[in-house]
Amino acid sequence: VGLNKPEFQYPFVNIDSTTKAGLQRAKTLGLAHSGLAEAMVTPFLYDANMLFDEQHRGRMFSIFRHPVERQVSLFYYLQYADWEPTYNSQLANMTIEDYAQSSLFKSNWLTRTLVNKQGGEEKLTAEDLKVAMDIVRRKILVGLLSKKEETMERFEKYFGWKYRINPKIQEECRTRLLIGSGVNANKQQNKREVLQPGTQAYDLLAWGNVYDMQLYSYIETLFLEQHANFSAIS
Repeated sequence: VGLNKPEFQYPFVNIDSTTKAGLQRAKTLGLAHSGLAEAMVTPFLYDANMLFDEQHRGRMFSIFRHPVERQVSLFYYLQYADWEPTYNSQLANMTIEDYAQSSLFKSNWLTRTLVNKQGGEEKLTAEDLKVAMDIVRRKILVGLLSKKEETMERFEKYFGWKYRINPKIQEECRTRLLIGSGVNANKQQNKREVLQPGTQAYDLLAWGNVYDMQLYSYIETLFLEQHANFSAIS
């Protein structure tokens, strides 16, 4: 959880928003009520909702990635990330085509997250896709990983983020993240295949993420539509 308050030497709050237990602790400590945090990152949208109330509301924002690109990156990452709970040594010797057709493949992660059907055994429907689209449209300020600079500028304008603690170093960090490999880099970077539509691997991954592919296309449209909201912000 980031802070942009000059009276703090370090820009963090000591809670772990990447786990459900951490979110429960944040609720117990009254994180939202405290006013300390300006931003929180979590994969557990529905669990994080318990932190807020009518007097202390949140605003969701997210940077979205093309489903096939995300799946390729995840595959190569999990081939070596033995510290992750989802690590499986079988992946190390798989091709991406094998992975896409295996029981280890997790389909439509984004749609499942938004409609709270994260268990792979729960079947998604066209109605779930509509609900996910509606949630994104009404609730989320959308960004695109393919347009990192424009996305970051939008977030900074909307939330009024300013670098106050160590502006020079913070600006350098921002530049590295936006221009360099950034947070999505992993040790397998040079091994990644650049998949093209029509290849077996691409088509398998796209078909396995059929709802996420449609949702991402809708998000790209929203990204363009939301541009109008920022034209008047200096």
